[in-house]
Amino acid sequence: MKTRIWIAFALLLLNAALAACVAPAAATDPEIAPVEVYANPDVLVDTQWVLDHLDDPNVRLVDVSGKPEDYAAGHLPGAVYVSTGSEMTNPEDSTKGQILTQDALSALLSRIGVTPETTVVFYDGSSNLLATRAFWVLKYYQHANVKVYNGGSLKWVADGQQLVTDAVAVTPTEYVAQDPDLAIRTTTEYVLDHLDDENVVLCDTRGPEEFAGTDVRAKRGGHIPGAINVEWVNAVNADGTFKDARALFDLYTKAGFMPDKQIITYCQTGVRGAHTWFVLKELLGYPDVRNYDGSWEEYGNRDDTPIES
Repeated sequence: MKTRIWIAFALLLLNAALAACVAPAAATDPEIAPVEVYANPDVLVDTQWVLDHLDDPNVRLVDVSGKPEDYAAGHLPGAVYVSTGSEMTNPEDSTKGQILTQDALSALLSRIGVTPETTVVFYDGSSNLLATRAFWVLKYYQHANVKVYNGGSLKWVADGQQLVTDAVAVTPTEYVAQDPDLAIRTTTEYVLDHLDDENVVLCDTRGPEEFAGTDVRAKRGGHIPGAINVEWVNAVNADGTFKDARALFDLYTKAGFMPDKQIITYCQTGVRGAHTWFVLKELLGYPDVRNYDGSWEEYGNRDDTPIES
């Protein structure tokens, strides 16, 4: 009987000791509070906002849907057309799709009548994909007031509005782009230097086949070592609008992207990467997010870059 009592007493002491060991560890690993609302809700506008500002001389609507014939077939009233592929890239750069130069952006925004005080609103018909790339371009050159019409032309029509084919008269300006914000863009060399940095996490925003190396769009297929694949389309709803803040927070934190880390987004030419950059930086408020502009177009065509597949 005494032996059983001593055994029970010993077990109680052991449990108490284990509890004392575990409790401090839990206290030093606080749970990150979930994001319930967008960090910067003003970067998105809806149909009513657009309707309220159709005659606002300080607002410039810009259609970046893709092809000029799509714009000609129907666009939002007062919107001008810009091609992100041919007008927002640098044709002289050896890597396809690299961001245009500071002087080139100055000329482009001058042509479409933008001043430093203009609120520029981008929209497309492809789940905000090209609009967020254009947004990133203007933020790189530090234009103050930039927004995305959430859902674009598809949302406009779904909300009962009509597209128009009217020509838009523009008075050119003399816009001068500011120096680039180097903190939101990165390079191959930077990526290579931080492959073993535990404070840097790479987000591959391409499709799973590209990530696995079975869909090869460069000299070599695969992905950057250590990268986590969250395809950009997972951030949008079926109607082309962004998912709510909590859904986005859960999507990225469960995948391994925490706000206390530096996040580098990439894809093939920095377009899908810019979409995810927008989600993490603007909608979720992550403090340090960089879009790798060269992306797989540069990384996968070099012979000296390590690859996983």
